[in-house]
Amino acid sequence: MACEFWSVVEKSGSPVINEPEEQCEAISTLLRSCTKEQIVSFANSHQHILAKLDNWQMLKASYVVLGYTSDDVFEDFRNWIILHGKEKFLKTLSDPEYLAEYAQVQDPVEEISGEPLLYVCEEAWDGDIEELEKEIDIPSRSEYEMDWPSKNELASEYPKLVEQFNFGGEGLA
Repeated sequence: MACEFWSVVEKSGSPVINEPEEQCEAISTLLRSCTKEQIVSFANSHQHILAKLDNWQMLKASYVVLGYTSDDVFEDFRNWIILHGKEKFLKTLSDPEYLAEYAQVQDPVEEISGEPLLYVCEEAWDGDIEELEKEIDIPSRSEYEMDWPSKNELASEYPKLVEQFNFGGEGLA
C-alpha cells in the first residue's frame, strides 16, 4: 500500500462524501499499514503542505468564508482544504476564490474544519508519541505585516466568496 501523502488522503474519501472525522479515521487506518518511517514522511509532508496554505490571501479568504479567524480556526480551515485532495488544494492555493466551487455548506463555522487531520499520524503510530513528535519538521509560521483590509476591500478581492457566504451582511457585495 502506498503511504504517499496525497495517495492516502485521496483514498480516504473527501469532506463532500464523509464528515472530516470519518475521513481522518480512514486516513489513520490506512497509515496503520505503513512503516514508522512512512508515517513520519506523511506527517512531514502534511506540515509542509499545510504551510503552503499559510499565506495572506488564504487568511483573508478564510475570514470571508467563516466571518472570523484565529490561529486554530485558520489551521483547521487549511486542513479542510487539504482533505479535498491534491487537485482542489492546488487550485485553491493559486486562487482562493476557487473555494466557492466546492465549499457547498450550510454552516461554514460548523462544517469547514479539518482539525482531525492534525491527529491521524498519532492515531496510527505504534509506540511512544514523543518519538514521532521528535521526527516531525514543523515549518515556521508566516508573519503578516499588512493592515487588515476593510470589508469593502475584501468584497472587492473575493466577490464570489462574499456572495456565497453572505460576508458582511446585506448590501456589502
